[in-house]
Formats: sequence, C-alpha cells, structure tokens
Amino acid sequence: MNEPVDQGSSRTPPGRLFRKYLYSIVALAFAALAISTGFDVWFSYREQKQLLAATQREQAASAAIQIGQFIGQIENQIRWLARLPPELSTNEDERLNAIRLLRLSPAIAEIAQLDAQGREQVRVSRRVADKVGSNADLSASPAFRGANDSRAYYGPVYFFGDTEPFMTLATRGTGRAPDVIVAEVNLRFIWDLVAGIRVGNTGKAYVVDRMGVLIAHPDLWRALQRSDLSGQADVRAALDGVGPPSGGLVKEDLSGQRVLSTYATVPSLGWLVFVELPLTEAYAPIYASIGRSTFLLVILLVGAVLVSLVLSRRMTVPIQMLTQGAKRIGSGDLGQRLAIRTGDELEALGDQFNRMAAHLRESYATLERKVVERTSELEKARDQALAEHDAAERARSAAVAANETKSRFLAVVSHELRTPLNGVMGVLQLLDDGSLSEAQRRHLATAAASGETLIALVDAVLEYARLEASTEMLETRDFRLDQLIEAAADLMRPQALDKGLTFDLAGDATVNTAAHGDPVRLNRILLNLIGNAIKFTPSGGIGVNAAAERHDDHVLLRITVRDTGIGIAPDLHERIFEDFVQADDSIARGFGGTGLGLAIARRLTRLMHGELTVESTPGAGSTFTLEVPLGLAGNGIAQGALAPPSRQLHALLVDDDPVNCEVGEAILKRLGHRATIARNGTSAVELARDQAFDVILMDLHMPDMDGVEAASRIAKLGLPKMPRIIAVTADVSTSARERLAGAGIAKVVSKPILINALREAIEDDAAQETTATQLAAGALIDRHFLEDQRELLGAAQIDRLHHLLDETGEKLIEDITKAAAIGDHAQLARSAHQLGSAASALGLVRLFERCREIELAAAAMPLQECPGAARELAALREASMSALDDLLRPAEQRPLD
Repeated sequence: MNEPVDQGSSRTPPGRLFRKYLYSIVALAFAALAISTGFDVWFSYREQKQLLAATQREQAASAAIQIGQFIGQIENQIRWLARLPPELSTNEDERLNAIRLLRLSPAIAEIAQLDAQGREQVRVSRRVADKVGSNADLSASPAFRGANDSRAYYGPVYFFGDTEPFMTLATRGTGRAPDVIVAEVNLRFIWDLVAGIRVGNTGKAYVVDRMGVLIAHPDLWRALQRSDLSGQADVRAALDGVGPPSGGLVKEDLSGQRVLSTYATVPSLGWLVFVELPLTEAYAPIYASIGRSTFLLVILLVGAVLVSLVLSRRMTVPIQMLTQGAKRIGSGDLGQRLAIRTGDELEALGDQFNRMAAHLRESYATLERKVVERTSELEKARDQALAEHDAAERARSAAVAANETKSRFLAVVSHELRTPLNGVMGVLQLLDDGSLSEAQRRHLATAAASGETLIALVDAVLEYARLEASTEMLETRDFRLDQLIEAAADLMRPQALDKGLTFDLAGDATVNTAAHGDPVRLNRILLNLIGNAIKFTPSGGIGVNAAAERHDDHVLLRITVRDTGIGIAPDLHERIFEDFVQADDSIARGFGGTGLGLAIARRLTRLMHGELTVESTPGAGSTFTLEVPLGLAGNGIAQGALAPPSRQLHALLVDDDPVNCEVGEAILKRLGHRATIARNGTSAVELARDQAFDVILMDLHMPDMDGVEAASRIAKLGLPKMPRIIAVTADVSTSARERLAGAGIAKVVSKPILINALREAIEDDAAQETTATQLAAGALIDRHFLEDQRELLGAAQIDRLHHLLDETGEKLIEDITKAAAIGDHAQLARSAHQLGSAASALGLVRLFERCREIELAAAAMPLQECPGAARELAALREASMSALDDLLRPAEQRPLD
C-alpha cells in the first residue's frame, strides 16, 4: 500500500502547457488584429474607390456643363440674329449682323438665313464668298426641318477636310413667318477642353456623340479616326440612359489598359463625357494603406507575442507546481505541501490540494481495515450467488424435464385420440365415389365436416401449446368454399334454433368455387365465431355472410358473423383477442369459457396471412369480420372427382392398426396406386429389401419398432432405388419433426388421413422424383406446349395428328435418305423443312430444331456428310415418336417404373 505509483506513462512533457497558452494567446491576438486590419482595409478600399469615382464623376460633369454652356452660348448668339421679324429688316441688314456675329464668336464658321419657306436669303462664311438673295431651296435640309419642329436643331458632328470637327446648329425666329438661322460651329473648343482636363497623372477624358462616335480625345489621331465606341458595354449603357455605377466601372481603354471609368451626359446634346484613370494609379493610395496596415499588424503581432510570453509564464508556473504536487501525492508522498502565492484561483487550488493530501493521509490509516471488511463481504456475497445459481440451474433442469414430459404426453394423447378418428374419416371419404346425388353429397359433406370438427376439438387441447411454441403448421389442400361454409352453418344452426334464435346464411355466388388452403383451421375459426355469437346472444338472431373476391393468383375470402347479443365495449375490442381475456368477470360466470377461443382464432387467421376484426356496440350486438387469402384450386375439385395420377405408384403402407390399414389401402387404390400392407416396422424393412417401392407411408408409433427406426434401417439397406418415405402421424410437434428430418423423412401427413392431403403429398414427391425422366422427355418434347394443344384441340384431334405425324414422318425420312444418298441438296432441304414443320405441331422441339439446322446447312453440306445427317434425323424421329407415344398413352396403360 505504501509503494509509489509509477506515473511515467502519464507524465506531461515539460513546456507543453506553456506552449499551449502561448499559442492560444498569440492566435487570439493575431485573429483580433487580422480581423480589425482586414475590416479597416476593406472599408478603406471601398471608400477610396467611391471617392475616386465621385471625383471622376465631378470632372466629367464639369466638362459636360462647360460643353453645354459653349453650345448654349452659340445658340443664344444665333437666336440674336432672328430677334426681328423678316418684314422689318433687309437682307443687307441681316448680312451685316452676321458679319458682326462672326467677328464676335470665332467658333462660328458660317451663318445662313432661310426664310419661312426654306429659301436661302443670306449666307456669310469664313470659308467661301458671301451670298445674298440666292433663294436656294433648302426646305428639305435636316437643319430647316429640325428647327421648325423643335425651334433648335443640333446636327451630327462631321470633320471638314478631315482636320477639325464641326456641327450644324439651327434655330427658328419669332413672328408669323419666322426665319431659320443655320450656323456651322467649329468644335475645336471641345478638343481644347478635353485636353485641359487633368485626371490624376496619367488619366484622360474624351467625348462621344449620341451615336457613340468619338469626337474629342487628347490623342487627336483617335478623334480624327472617328472611332465607333457604341459596341463597348459602358458606352451602350450610357446611350441607353443608364447611369454610371456609384463605385465606377473597371474596363479596358482603347489601348488595352485597365482603367477606372465614369461618365456624364451633356444636356440637350446627348453627348457623353468619359473620364478614365488607370487602375495602377487609382488604387495606389489603397495599396499604400494596405502596406501601412500590414506593417502595423506585424508590429502589433510582435508585441502580442511578447505579452503572451509573460502571461503564459505567469499562468503555467503555478500549474506546473500543481502537476508536480499531484504526481507526488499520487506516488504516495502525502506529506508534500504546495506553496503557490499568486493571489488568485490557482492559489486556492493549491490550498485545496494541500487539504486533500491531509485528508488522504488521515484516511490511509483506516484503508486496510476497510479493504479487509469489504473483502469479507464480497466473499459472503459470492458464496450466496453461487448457491442461488445452483438452485436456478436445478430449477431450469426440472423445467426442461417437465417440458419434455409434456411434449411426450401431448404426442401420445394426440396419437391415441386420432387413431380411431382415422377410420371414421377414411370411411366417409371413401363413400364419395362420384356417384352420389347432390343431397347425399351434402349430407356426406356435413358428416365429414362434423368429423373434422371432432378432430378440431381434439386439436384444441394441443392448439394453444403449439401456438405458444410457434410449432403450428398449416396443412393445405383443395376444398369447396361453399361446402365448408354450409357445413359449419348446418353444424351450428341447431344450437341457434334451440335457443330460439334465427340463423341466416347468405352466401354470395362467388363462394361457389374451390380454393386451396387449410380447411380444418378455417372451419375451426368459423365454428368459434358462430359459437361465440350463439353463446352471447340471448335473443334475436345470427347472420353469416360470405363472399370471395378472385384475383390473379389468389382468392380473398371475406366472412362476417353478426349477432344481436350483449355487445362489447369499445375499449375491449382488441383485448378480447388476448389470451384468457373476456369482456368482464360477469360474462365468464354467466356464459363460461376460458377466453382462449378468439385468441386462437386470431393467431390461426394471421398464420394464414389473414385478419380477424370486430365492430361492436354494447347492447346492440357485434360483427366479426374474417378476411383470409386462399390459393387457387386445381382442376377436378368442383365435382369431387379426383384427377388421375401422373403415373401409377407402388406404395408400402406401414401401420399397426387394422382399420387404418384398410382405410389407407382403399384411399391409395382410389388415387390410382398399388398398395402393399406391413403391420409393423420389422415387416416393413423386410418388404422394402425384397420388393421395389416408389413410396412408403410410415406410421411412427408402433409396438416393436417405431417408424423413425424403421425408416433409418431402410435407408441403410443400400437399395438401388431408394423409395420416398412419408410419415403418417398425429404427432406434429417440433421435436417429432426434428427426429423425422434426422431419419431422412421430410414429408408428413397428419392423421386422420385426408384423401386430398395424401394425394398432394404423393404427387408432389412423384413430380420431384421423376424430374430426370421428365427432363429426358422434355429434351425431346415441349410438354407444356403439348398440354396446351391438347386442351385447345381436344384429345381426339391430338390422336389424329399423332397418327398423321407417324405416317408422314416415316415417308419424309425415306425421302431424306434417298436425297442424301444421291446428293440432292434441294430435296434434302425441302424434306427436312416439311419434317420440322410437322414435328412442331405436337411440340417435338428437338426434332424441329435439328431439321431446321439441316435445312439451313443443306446447300453447303459436303456429300459425304449427307447420309450421316439422314441417319441422325431418322434416329431422332424414332426417339421423339416413342416419347410422344408414352406421353399420349392413358395413365392406366403406362408401364410401371
């Protein structure tokens, strides 16, 4: 207890906590500074960019205003010429006034005065000689029309002599017949204005007219080229009336350099003044600001690292002391005391460590005593647990033994009760030979149903136990729905009438059919529902309705049982289907019962993939609805006739009861098979060794040797052909089925033997055994096609086709042999084609396919191969016809295997 504990595996490397705090503080400081700097740079960038764009917009707007003022001043000057009406002035007066205006405004290169009809009266020019009274008709000119339409006309910009830009400006005078003054204006002023705009150090401004054509640029050559800029996105947007972005627009200028651009519109003219500044110059202040911020960030980060070193050291030194103290205390040095003087929570933690060490030192003295006491208590608890475990094992062994005893008891009781019932049910089934009248058949069906009900009553003893153990198995066969329902109704109707109740059975026409399912358990459910309705109905009546809904692969049976009885409370609609549950204790006292009937009925219903539900109102009666999907029945069940077997079998029936032997032999003969009787297991082994049997029906419970041992000994005889062994027993428990599987018995027929159940068991196994034979025949004949043809054409027509195929086939084989001998390839192909067509009519697929192959290969077949092909067809025809003869021969005339 005093040995130190090795803490080497959990030792914290020195300096890790210090680095952790250092990195954390530095990271936090760096993140804060980086975020602050980033936001500062981002907002500074946005503000600088918007400021640059605003400055450029102001420059563009100022230039646009100056250009507008220049054009407006000239417009006012030429309006001065038209201030007086034409009737108060002469042409000479107008010429003198125009000369004065040319002297006053150097930008005007030429002035022309047109009367109200568009005839030229005066023209004064700096470039050509003056004209007075020429009366030239200029009424169709754009200037005259534009001035008359809007009092002012601004013409497009043009270049005179490809050296200077000019535009036409026209205004309309006043009075009843005003004159129109047309002036040619030199736009050299705009060039000088654009060249004088200073945009940074390397920026520039230029002007485009309302068509997007460049009319003014610091580089005169580009202006003289009259470059069309309307294809540029910003020029197009400006011409469409879209304002410039608030932060300017980044684009490439005419030289391909990226610039920050904005523009303004010249009022009344629709011209655009663009101002551009290269990005390198525009963003230079922003880049400088980013550099200063980055430098400041580095300085602050260095400071943060230094501060983090100091803070981390002050935080980690006390923690390292706590770590060392904890290691010493953990190693058993409880006298260690920590001296931490930081005046904060770390000092309080150190004091707590000291108090903890003192407490541990005090508790250490009593620890060994407590360990000894606890060890003693654990040993006592262990001894008690071992004793309880031994008792539980003995109890479990006793329970297993009791369960095995119960299983053996249930098997013996089931066997002993079913054995006498087997004779009764067998005789009833033998009476139905197909010659009974409808009334006799109905009475016989009622008797058979009563017998099955008696069997169901015996089974009720075992039903609940099997359902609880999940060993209940369905035994399906073909049966008539209407007969089952009517038999159940006939059986229960007297009980209803004895109580003074009415009993109505309403069966839809759809139930007049056959189905495949478990009629015994279905009848058990129906009897339970009708019996409960009669039991819990003091007055009124019982109604049973049945309908069947046919689907492609199954029949959905729906049966409702209605009564006018005491009814069921809504909260008990589901509980009554639980085990040992009735509506209340008064019902158990007044009507009796264990409360298992509906529970078993629902479990059986769900075992058949159906559902059982109830609708009820207290005092108004109940309606139970049963819905069960059933399979489609085979042919022949409608009239009670049994279909002939696929082939006659030789069966060995092994049973120690003479009644069961007689009934079983009669049923086998009724099914079209031969039967041999063995009264015990020893005789069965001897007969199986001396005779060849197709199937053995083996009873399991016999006095000298039980069926499982007999089956095992037969399996060890080493017979050339092992017969199929089917167990005939009333014991269908799980343990019994496991014993049967161990002896090689996979099929079980429950007692009492029902003719349809036995037929299905034998026929299913026979179909499995003769698979190889069917495959051999199927390799020659398509049996499904042959059966379809027989059903379509009838047996008589098939016999005629069979006879015709035999005759024509023999003749065609002779023709094929002759053609092969002389090398007549065409005749060989024709005859092979005819033989294949005839063979296909009855499904001789192998012969048809080979005829087709020879027909296609006949033209190129070597002469020496033709006789071999003919012999192959002859042999194949003979084998196919032999197989066809066997298939078409009646079952009773077929040879026994």
